[in-house]
Amino acid sequence: MGARTPGQRARKGWAAAWIGDKFRQTVKPRRPSAALLAACALISCGRNGDGDAPVTPRSPYHGIPSATHVGHESCKTCHEAEFREWLESDHHKAMNPATEEFVLGDFDDAVFEHFGQVFRFFRKDGGYWVNAPDESGVARDMKIDYTFGHHPLQQYLIPFPGGRYQALQVCWDSRPEEEGGQRWYHLYPDEPVPPDDVLHWTRRHFNWNYMCADCHSTNLDKGFDAETLTYHTTWSEMNVSCESCHGPGSEHVKWAEAWTKTEANPGDAVAKAEFAALKEYIGSKGLVVTLKEPDADPSEFPWTIDPATGQPKRVRPLASNVQVETCAPCHSHRTLLEAKWTPGQPYHDTHAPSILSERLYHHDGQLKEETYVYGSFVQSKMFHAGVRCTDCHNPHSMKLVAPGNALCVRCHQADPYDTPEHHFHPVGSTGASCVECHMPATTYMGIDARRDHSLRVPRPDLAKSLGAPDACTKCHSDQTQDWAADWFRQWWGPGPRNAHYGEILASARRNEPDSFEKLAALAADLSRPALVRAAAVETAAFRGPSPETTRVIAGCLADPDASVRSEALAALLAYPPEQRLALAGDALSDPSRAVRAEAARVLAAAHAGFDETQKAAFAKASTEFVNKQMAIADRAAGHMLLADFHSDLGDFERAEAAYRLAQRVEPEFIPVRVNFAEMLYSRNRPAEAETEFRAAVTAAMTDNDRGIARESLARFLIRLKRYEEGVEELRAATELLPDSAETQYFYGVALNSLGRFPEALPYLEKARALAPNHLEYLVGLATVCRDAGRVDLALKYAREALALAPGDPQLRELVRSLGG
Repeated sequence: MGARTPGQRARKGWAAAWIGDKFRQTVKPRRPSAALLAACALISCGRNGDGDAPVTPRSPYHGIPSATHVGHESCKTCHEAEFREWLESDHHKAMNPATEEFVLGDFDDAVFEHFGQVFRFFRKDGGYWVNAPDESGVARDMKIDYTFGHHPLQQYLIPFPGGRYQALQVCWDSRPEEEGGQRWYHLYPDEPVPPDDVLHWTRRHFNWNYMCADCHSTNLDKGFDAETLTYHTTWSEMNVSCESCHGPGSEHVKWAEAWTKTEANPGDAVAKAEFAALKEYIGSKGLVVTLKEPDADPSEFPWTIDPATGQPKRVRPLASNVQVETCAPCHSHRTLLEAKWTPGQPYHDTHAPSILSERLYHHDGQLKEETYVYGSFVQSKMFHAGVRCTDCHNPHSMKLVAPGNALCVRCHQADPYDTPEHHFHPVGSTGASCVECHMPATTYMGIDARRDHSLRVPRPDLAKSLGAPDACTKCHSDQTQDWAADWFRQWWGPGPRNAHYGEILASARRNEPDSFEKLAALAADLSRPALVRAAAVETAAFRGPSPETTRVIAGCLADPDASVRSEALAALLAYPPEQRLALAGDALSDPSRAVRAEAARVLAAAHAGFDETQKAAFAKASTEFVNKQMAIADRAAGHMLLADFHSDLGDFERAEAAYRLAQRVEPEFIPVRVNFAEMLYSRNRPAEAETEFRAAVTAAMTDNDRGIARESLARFLIRLKRYEEGVEELRAATELLPDSAETQYFYGVALNSLGRFPEALPYLEKARALAPNHLEYLVGLATVCRDAGRVDLALKYAREALALAPGDPQLRELVRSLGG
C-alpha cells in the first residue's frame, strides 16, 4: 500500500494527476442515435467494443436486492474443495488479524534503522508492537492490529485516531532468504521521508481506509464522515472472501438448503413446496451473479486450434464478459462511481477505468505506474480473442493452472512456439520462457515484480524510439536496444511496417508535424483497444478546439466503448457550453453510468439550454455524478469537482462550501486552493482570492506543487497589473518547475514585456528546447527576437516554425519579411 512507483518514486507532487484533470478544463463527449446507444450497451458489456464480434447479449447479473452477506463458513459445507484452495490464496491472506497464524515478520526485538529513524519490532501482552517515529517524529510504542498482504512482502496496519489505520513503510520481505528475503526493508530506501513529507507513513497516502480498503476486504463500507473527518469503516469479512466475487450469498444458501432437502426427501411435500417457492431462482440458483458460462461442459477444454490460422480459438464464444468485469474493479486503476457495488454489475456502471495516459503508461501501453492488470490485459490480443482470467488462473487458489510454458501450450501449439526455432534461446533457459518475453515484469514496492498482461510481441526497436523498456534488455542489461533490434532483424526480417499505436500517440504528444491525421484515424479505429482510442481523443483534445479536433471528438462520442465516450466528453470542457450541448446532449441518457456522470459534469454549464427531455435526464445523471464524488468523500478532488459543478450551475454558495470542505479534507491539495481562488476572483473578490493563492503556496508539500502554486499566484498578480511581484513569483516557479516548457515560456514573455529581453531570451529558448514542436513558442521567439533587433535569431525560429506548418501563409510571410 502507498506510492507504488517502480524503483525510486517520482517527486512530481500528488496534485499533478489532478492538474491534468481539472486544470485541463480551463484550457481543455457524442450524439449517437438511440439504436447505436442500445448496441453500445450490449457490445461494451461483452468485448469492450474493440472491433471483435460482440458476444451474445445476455446478462449474468441477477440483481437480487434481498441478498445479504453470510460469510465464507456458509460456503464451506458444499464447496469444500474450493474452500481449501481459497485458504491458500492471496485473497484469503489479503488482510488478517495480527496473530501468530498470520504475522510473518521478525518481532523478536528486531531493529531497523532508516536515515536515523529507528524502528524496533517486539512482542508485548500477546500482541505485536513497533516502536517507531509518529506523525511528530516522536518515537513511541504502537500496537499492530492487522497484517496486510503476505507475499512477496507483508505490511502492518496500526490504529490511529479518527478510525484511521496507517501502514508502516518498513515492510517484511517474506521471500526466501536465498532470494534476498526474510528481512525488514523500507519502501523508499534512498529517501529519509521525514514526518513533514507528503509520503510519511502517518499521512494519507499510507492510510488504509483512503488507499486500499475497498479491495482488500469483503463488503467494505468506508464510512467516511466529511464533517468530522473521521472513518467508521466496516466489513462483513476482513479479507477477500467468497462474496467479494460471487456477491452476497444469503439467497443462494436458501436455495441450496431447499434443493438439498428436496433431493434427500423426494417424497416430502413440504420440502417440494419450499423449493417451488424459490422458482424465481431457477437459472440463477439464488446467486447474485453467474460467473460460469451457461451450458458449459466441465469436461470439455474451452479452446481448440483453428485449422485455418493455426491459432487458438474458443470452442464456444463467450456469452458475456462478466468474469473479467468482476475481477476488474480491484484489478484495475480506476475511479469509483458508487461507494459500494455488487459483483457482476457492468464495470462501467460501478467504476471508470483510467486510460493509457502518459502518467500511467509508456506510449506503447507498457506499464509505467502500477495499474493492476486490467488496463494492460484489455490491450492484448488474448482479451479480444476471448481469453478470461480463469483460462490461466485457478479462481479460488489464484495460482496458475500449469507451471511455466506448460501454461501457454495448453492453448498454443508447442511446435512451433515452444521451440528454439521460435524463441532462439536454449531450452529451459530464461529466454525460452514465454512470460519473460511476452509478459516482462516491472518491480513495485522495491521487491514486488508485476507482469505486464498486455502479452505483447517484444519490440526493442519500438521501445528505443519511444523511450520505453523492452523485454530483451531487461534480461540482457549489459546490452543496448540497438543490439536487441539487430538480433530481431536477423531472426525475423525487417519487421512490421504498420505504425504501432504507441508511435502514433508519441508523435502526437510531441506535436510533431503531420501527426494529427494519424491520431484522428487511431481514435476512430475500432480494431484498436478501447483504452488506446480513449488516449487518442485525450491527446487530440490537448490541441484545443478546432474543426479537426471537433470531428475527432464527435466521432468518439459515438464509440461503442464507454471509456472512449467518457474521454470524448471530457475533451469538450475546452468548448463553449452551447457547443458542448449541441454535440453531446444525448450523452445524458447514455446506457453507461460512467458516461452519464461525466455528461452531467461537462454539460452543467449548459443547463440553461436544456429541453424538457434533457432536464429529466440531467436530474438523474447529476445524482450519479454527485454519488461518484461522494464515493471519494475522503479525497479533496471529489469535493473540488462538486464545487466546480455547483459553480457551473450558478450556485456559488454551495460551490464555496464544497471548496472549503475540500480544503479541510486535504489541506495540501493545491488544485482546490487554486480553483477556489479563481472562482473568488471571478466573483469580484480579489483580496480573498489573493489570500487563497498565497495559502496554496504555504500549503504545498512538494517542489512541483509549490511551483504550480507560485505560477498560479504570478498569473493572478499580473492580471492585477502588479507586474514586478508577478514576475518574481514566476522566477521562483521556473526554478521549481525546470521541466515545464509553459512556465519557462511565460516567464520569458513576462520579462520581455518589462523590457528585459537579454534576461528573457534564455527562458524562451529553454521552452523551445523542452517542446521543440510547439508552434506558439517558435512564433513567439521569432517575434520577440525580431522586435529586439535580433533578426538572425528571428529568421532561424521563423524557419523552424514554418517547417512545422509549411502551409501557413502568415508564417511564410514572416520568413519573407525577415529576409528568408
